[in-house]
Amino acid sequence: MTILDDRAPLAAPRASLAARLPRHWSALFHLSWPVVLSRAGLVVLSLAAIVLAGRHDTLDLAHLSLGYAVFFPLVTTGVGALVGIISQTAREKGAGAADLTPIFRRGLRWAVLVGGALTLLLLLSEKALLLIGHEPAMAAAAGRVAVILAPGALFQTVFVAAGFYLEGTGRMKPGLVAMIAANLVNLLLCWLLIGGRSGLPALGAEGAAIAGTAARFVMAAGLLGWMARLPEFRAARDPGGLWGPGGWAAGAEMRRIGLAGGAAYCFETFAFATMAQAAGLLGASALAAYTIAHNVETIVFMMALGISVATAVRVGQTAGAGDVAEARAAGVAGVSASMGLIGLVGLGLYAIAPSVVGFFSNDPSLIARGAPLIGILAVSMIFDAGQVVLGQSTRALGDSWGTTLIFFIAFWCVMIPLGLVLAFHAGLAEAGLFIGTAAGCLTAAVLLSLRLRVLLARRGA
Repeated sequence: MTILDDRAPLAAPRASLAARLPRHWSALFHLSWPVVLSRAGLVVLSLAAIVLAGRHDTLDLAHLSLGYAVFFPLVTTGVGALVGIISQTAREKGAGAADLTPIFRRGLRWAVLVGGALTLLLLLSEKALLLIGHEPAMAAAAGRVAVILAPGALFQTVFVAAGFYLEGTGRMKPGLVAMIAANLVNLLLCWLLIGGRSGLPALGAEGAAIAGTAARFVMAAGLLGWMARLPEFRAARDPGGLWGPGGWAAGAEMRRIGLAGGAAYCFETFAFATMAQAAGLLGASALAAYTIAHNVETIVFMMALGISVATAVRVGQTAGAGDVAEARAAGVAGVSASMGLIGLVGLGLYAIAPSVVGFFSNDPSLIARGAPLIGILAVSMIFDAGQVVLGQSTRALGDSWGTTLIFFIAFWCVMIPLGLVLAFHAGLAEAGLFIGTAAGCLTAAVLLSLRLRVLLARRGA
């Protein structure tokens, strides 16, 4: 028989989910805004070069754009291969690990391996462009641009590895500072090298590529230099070895999550590239309207991406601390904040849709064709905002190939087939492509939410 002593202190009841959300939203805001600006800085890095090259010469614009068309999918895949760093760092920090530096030391070596492989692949760009069917002169010029950009793939993966480690520990601002410095260097060098100023030769697209590679070196070297001065790295000497502390085996989880992340990023990147190619088959006007709407989507997506990284940190740290209920609350807060914010932004863009398209073009027929796409985007972006947060949350809990399979199903089994059918067989043209995108993102969001519930249930939520 158990006798209860009513004088014994009782555990304070846990606040309801609704009561905990404002605290999580506040934490997400403080974590996410530097990430939003940092990720936007990566977009500006190439966008500024493309704009300046286009003002110099249309042919330079074509060469630079095609060179970046090879560079971006490979580097995006490489970034995905590094997501295990932020996942493992956040969980270990939440668990109270005394020293997190071994994760970064292993992650840095992995980033060098991944970035080095990407650099070597980019050296083959001209041959790849010829295989695709580009004219020899265009393939040669764009290939030279890609070769100049090639070292930047290594610099960018190193920067991302360092940034993921810092973000996993909750330090978001250093990456933003490095990104601002890189953009300033990029603007200055583009101004000097594209058109030839201060006695320098006019290098056109190749000058823009030199500027981009130099800027990526600055952001990587700057962030590593700042990290070298941190007490955690000054106090702990690198034990050496080819693969860092613990050897190759110690990085198994990081690589498992990373390889799955790289595959997922690859599926998504090439799926959207396929949609862009499909828009081109619909004609020049359709491609122009699709490109404008997709650029709007990309810019807005940076906000959701920033929230997703912050959510991954919160979910990983609370799960690492063993508080699965708080991990669930962090996930709910992230998804609701991302979808709510992007929903409001989409509504605002829809209200001024002709002006949004008019910012990119003053062609009345193109404005009339592109404005309705903003209405579809207003819905599609909500689902996109949800799926990116959910995907980061599942990886924060250590998931790998389950999340990747979901992305493959959503984008290759739903988005592309439906988009192509609606565009070419239902007569909806580029609008059909965006409806397909909305369906793919919705599928990803639903499946990832179910996956997140399973992962949390395994941990006792």
